[in-house]
Amino acid sequence: GPVLILLAIPLIPAAIAVAILRHQLLDIRLVVSRALLYGLLTTAVIGTYIGLVAVADVVLRNEVGLGTSVLATVVVAVAFNPVRVRLQRLVDRALYGDRRDPVRAAAKVGTQLSTAGTGLEGVPAVLCRALQLPFAALRDADGEIAAYGTAPETLHTVPLDYHGQRMGELVFGARPGERRLDPADRAVAELLAVPLAVALRATALSGTVQRSREQLVGAREEERRRLRRDLHDGLGPTLTGVAFQADAARNLLVDDPERAKELLEALRGQTTAAIEEIRRLVYGLRPPALDELGLVASLRREADRLSPLQIEIDAVQPLPALPAAVEVAAYRIATEALTNVARHAQASRVRLVLRCAADLEVEVTDDGPGNGNGAGWQPGVGLTSMAERAAELGGSCSAGPTPAGGGTVRAALPLSVHDD
Repeated sequence: GPVLILLAIPLIPAAIAVAILRHQLLDIRLVVSRALLYGLLTTAVIGTYIGLVAVADVVLRNEVGLGTSVLATVVVAVAFNPVRVRLQRLVDRALYGDRRDPVRAAAKVGTQLSTAGTGLEGVPAVLCRALQLPFAALRDADGEIAAYGTAPETLHTVPLDYHGQRMGELVFGARPGERRLDPADRAVAELLAVPLAVALRATALSGTVQRSREQLVGAREEERRRLRRDLHDGLGPTLTGVAFQADAARNLLVDDPERAKELLEALRGQTTAAIEEIRRLVYGLRPPALDELGLVASLRREADRLSPLQIEIDAVQPLPALPAAVEVAAYRIATEALTNVARHAQASRVRLVLRCAADLEVEVTDDGPGNGNGAGWQPGVGLTSMAERAAELGGSCSAGPTPAGGGTVRAALPLSVHDD
């Protein structure tokens, strides 16, 4: 009856409170913020009013009557808004962190980015503490870099772009009761997106440089291993045989001159083989013709070797001084392309062009019949080798048939390469 209804009335606000807290029907932080704010304001107003009335009553007891209450009211009214603003800031900072001061939050993240050893890995934790967030994560193209807190159901993602290139994402976990990103939080996120994108870009570049260094070191060590193997397994036994043959010929020189003569003739053959092996090793490091004749003359000599194929060389004379790495790469690519034409293209004429501007451009064009169907060439060892040589210097190399028949190889090698 009526008694049960009266007893049930207090349960209604309790049920509302449970629904709000349990199912996050609204941002309870906003309710708490406003309740704390105006509770503190009410307490401050009452306390200030009572204090001013008491003080003014003592000071002005014998001079003013009604003015005491009027003075207290004026002072409270004037001080109310500044106090309210100050209290609102304190309450918001306790509940929302530094979201109303984006520069302060950005400064904290910037300090973290400059911290050696942690850097990007510590950004989510700093962000959570700065904005009172339950969760934050930083991701790049390879996956999650770092995360802090427990991810709620509602997440907000802020893209981190650098000159139009997506470098990663900054992920926020919504506060309890929030369904969307508050404009103040969005302002902080947009302010942080720029330095974080730059930091991710710098990290990516640093990783690329490190991988390049590792590849260079690996290539250098592999080349040293090859040289050691060639010297040990090829030239070493040849020179050892030369020494033994020389000793044997010396021992037989008096007793058996004919046998000694045969050994000396064999010794000459072995010596000639050793010289050829040395030349092969030297050529593998850098073709001697480049130092003796220069790039254009070396290519002309290579063209003469491929006779009867008619090869026309069109090059600016004289070429400017080229970095050694560029010169070797141009020579290797050009000779490989000419050799491929001689072996596979069934061509009668070839034109080799060398142009020098911002890059050294190498172009080899032949008049062969092509593959007959207009399809691109399947990359083999030669084409792959040419592309790798160009890529090592930061250049490019393309090869394929031409619409009119025949084929073309084009390579562009940057002249800004510095020799080690």
